[in-house]
Amino acid sequence: MQLTRQEKIRLSLKSFGKKNFICKLISLPASGFFAAVWGIGKFFGKNVKKFGVAFMVLLLIPAFSSIIAFGNMEGDGEDWAIDFDINDSPVSVADNIAQQPSEYEIQDDQHIDQSIDESEQLYDEGDVDIEVSESGDFSKEDMYFAEDPSNDEGSAEESFADDIIKEYLENVDETEEDLLQRDYTQDYDDYEFDPEDWRLRLINKSHFIPDDYEFPLGSIGGYNSCDKRVIPDLVAMLAAAREDGVNLSIASPYRMHTTQIMLYDNKITKFMNTGMTYLEAYKLAGQAVTIPGASEHEAGLCFDILSDDYHALNDGFANTRGGQWLEANAHYYGFILRYPKDKEYITTIEFEPWHFRYVGVEAASVMYKENLTLEEFWEVYLEE
Repeated sequence: MQLTRQEKIRLSLKSFGKKNFICKLISLPASGFFAAVWGIGKFFGKNVKKFGVAFMVLLLIPAFSSIIAFGNMEGDGEDWAIDFDINDSPVSVADNIAQQPSEYEIQDDQHIDQSIDESEQLYDEGDVDIEVSESGDFSKEDMYFAEDPSNDEGSAEESFADDIIKEYLENVDETEEDLLQRDYTQDYDDYEFDPEDWRLRLINKSHFIPDDYEFPLGSIGGYNSCDKRVIPDLVAMLAAAREDGVNLSIASPYRMHTTQIMLYDNKITKFMNTGMTYLEAYKLAGQAVTIPGASEHEAGLCFDILSDDYHALNDGFANTRGGQWLEANAHYYGFILRYPKDKEYITTIEFEPWHFRYVGVEAASVMYKENLTLEEFWEVYLEE
């Protein structure tokens, strides 16, 4: 994967900061300085047209002032003046929604289903080339690499898996040997599943996360977080993978609701930049990025997992050692491949060999054995 200059500098500073405490003190302000510089550059780049308009207005003010002064001069007994308003306030996505005709307002589930059907029709007709994804664009930018890809030798003193395992062991009375000795190979065919089990919560476009849903948030590796109750099994899986020579990386675990909204809004903007109307972009955004409130990332239960030798979020990960190890072993630790191949008609999400969801060891074992998605598992085991 080709890295941008910004990513190379950021990763170099991160690697430099890991050497010792002094290096960390140097790398932190340096990272902040470069982030500020890139942010300012990006801001000016995106708003160049606005600044151009503002500059032209400043140039025209003296001319208009002269005209106004001339008009207010005593003449034939009539006074006149020019009155004009300049509205330079930014327009948000929410403002765009408010400006749509009332016939387009989405008021209930029937309207939402109609919008999705129309979006799929546009997609089927080939008007827009999109893929239905749970990861959006955020994971690709938020990736915390297992190794520093700028290192020509392809090695690093510590990986992301090392960071997570180390942080966990510092807070529990357990060793890495204890992690590797856990028995995750039991048979759960006779296990009775509870629909109220937090691990089995069904989250998709038809089952949104309740507004009052709460869960304990725990740190993983000091850079990311997830549902704290998942961490013990996550750490055990990372340790087992490393024991088998597979070094895993995690991208975009817990994602705040505001971040999901940002992703959705960004996708709308991208579609509008291709010439779509706001309405068309709004409909299609839900087919490219999960609707805010319907993403498993917001519940802290899922992870985009890659490996040190493959950093791209695409189908190719399925053919790597990391992807194959996860497919064969993740269920032992309570994780399922959430969006498998040839099940898109059930999940409504494209094949994502990197997206793993925690459901608990018992359910994961049954789902792996019977080749079930979470939707199918609910229909067979939890719905009356």
